Amino acid sequence: MRPEKSLLPLLPLVLDGLPGELAELLAQEGVPFCDRTERPLAGRFVLFDSRRHRRESSDSGQTWIDVARLCDDLADDPFAMLADRRSALHQWQVGPWTLAEEIARVDRRRVRREVIEQLREAVEDAGGAWLCVSAYPFPYRSVFNFRIDHDEFDAGDFEATCRAIQGRETWTSHFVNAAGHESAGAAWAWFRGLDVGSHGYWHHTYRTVEENLRNIRRGIDVLRREGIEPRGFAAPHGQFCPELGRALAELGVTHGGEFGLAYDELPFCPSAGVPLQVPIHPVCLGLFVEAAERQVGRSSADVASRRDVAAAAAADYFDRLIHERYRAGEPVMLYGHPAGRLGRHPDVLRRVLATADSLWALWKTTQSDWVAWWEARRRLRLTVTEEQGRFVVAVEERPAGWSIAIEYWQAPHVALMPLEGAVTRFSPEALAYETRWTDRLARPERVDRPEGLKTRLRRAIDWERITPVEEISTSGWRNRVKRTLRKWVA
Repeated sequence: MRPEKSLLPLLPLVLDGLPGELAELLAQEGVPFCDRTERPLAGRFVLFDSRRHRRESSDSGQTWIDVARLCDDLADDPFAMLADRRSALHQWQVGPWTLAEEIARVDRRRVRREVIEQLREAVEDAGGAWLCVSAYPFPYRSVFNFRIDHDEFDAGDFEATCRAIQGRETWTSHFVNAAGHESAGAAWAWFRGLDVGSHGYWHHTYRTVEENLRNIRRGIDVLRREGIEPRGFAAPHGQFCPELGRALAELGVTHGGEFGLAYDELPFCPSAGVPLQVPIHPVCLGLFVEAAERQVGRSSADVASRRDVAAAAAADYFDRLIHERYRAGEPVMLYGHPAGRLGRHPDVLRRVLATADSLWALWKTTQSDWVAWWEARRRLRLTVTEEQGRFVVAVEERPAGWSIAIEYWQAPHVALMPLEGAVTRFSPEALAYETRWTDRLARPERVDRPEGLKTRLRRAIDWERITPVEEISTSGWRNRVKRTLRKWVA
């Protein structure tokens, strides 16, 4: 029997042979979806890609939406962009300060927004509705966490950082480099009971699975000997490579956050088996300090005062960033380093935390709790139907312990409401809507400079001076060359 079109649910969207990248975008947005091979008549709208296969003839009463046509309206193939795992040098111009960092080549958040906007318009034009699970527990509109990467141990800077976050420790997460903290002594006790993850043993991301396994496992072992069970991993210098992802998956690490893969974005799974990524904002206090040092030279007598000016500029920048991300409903995930940075300029950290504290609907939490929420949200299953001009939202699988919110969109406006009980009914005319702001801070610009032979060679052999020569593996041509060169330049 042919189903009546009006009886099929508006949501979930039914995906027919589409790439995993699109499914992950929908999961980030919180839009209900399912695979056609598992639930062919679960929803009224079927998404397919005519570049991959032809639409099947069907009398199911479903509306088919060709994703290929949506992509034609974009400058580049979004799925090819999302599959790009490379990083590149970028610059930000913040007043007189030129900040530089190597981050992901592709702005994943921008791609997600463009694809979702096209898809939302197509669904609405076809008579559908756009409803999603909020990215945050009700009643929050954004989330805040300050990630502190403990690369090196300086007792004075460490104590100053601890004092700066006193009373707000549960808003922070700490990733500890084991080699840099073996002499930390009594300072280890401060980490116990906090949200702590591994930052590796040696401060380097390697090019082989085996080396990453050895380095990460060794760092975890040190934390456990100190009575700390690490949750999550942050790669040195924010670098990501497939070999790192496979090592993290083998070790069972719950989450990572490498801005060499993604930044300023909602959490996502890069690929099957790779831990959840928790992207952060890649600008830290250290970039402002480094910009000041470049302006006057490290040996200049004026360097200390320029650092102070740069730190004040950083505090202003973070203040604007927090407010803009909050108004836009985007995560506020910041980071920094104690030694020579936050410990020398603790007022920057205090001001960041005070700004976050002033925003009542900003969820201040740890990365581990943010990950726990995100995993629970991914398990939530909704079905949306229309009944006499009202929408009916039925919960198929509701995670316990969380207050769920849903968002109903009539672009560019959105209404937020709690999802209470097994069924929620609402009329769009009865909702209160708001317009989400877009951020206006400086966006990074990619710096495409000619790459010389020396740079290519350094990348080819994974050149670094962090790992002691005697610990560099002798397996593989890359390590043998690096080991030989390190001995020559010692």
